[in-house]
Amino acid sequence: MTISDEANDFLGRANIAILATVGLGNRPHAAPVWYLYEDQELLVSTGTGSQKHRNVQRNPAVTLVVERREPPYYVVTVQGEAEIGPPLSDDKRLALAIRYLGESRGQAYTERTRGSDSITLRIRPAKVIEFHGEAGRD
Repeated sequence: MTISDEANDFLGRANIAILATVGLGNRPHAAPVWYLYEDQELLVSTGTGSQKHRNVQRNPAVTLVVERREPPYYVVTVQGEAEIGPPLSDDKRLALAIRYLGESRGQAYTERTRGSDSITLRIRPAKVIEFHGEAGRD
């Protein structure tokens, strides 16, 4: 799977993403998530037994949408399958928290949530769709 340089750069930033999974009755379930982007794979941490976890256990098909919400609009949609893995290592948990909260708040969050029961969803892109919005472009 080839991912453009622009999409790689964008996914490497601390953007909030929306993770869509397939719920009971094949109904979509979408939730905002933090993620790490490493080696063209996306890592999402979630609680053991969460709706996201249960949905991926039943059906690994996922879509992750990452967007810039100010002009010029830009969206990267990643379609693929999620693999359930062990919790993030302490180093990766800290990196994730610092990425979204900054150094001191990230460390405090990591300490406060230490020992929480979680799993990792590893998403390998099968298809990447980029959208360059025209609104707000010069």
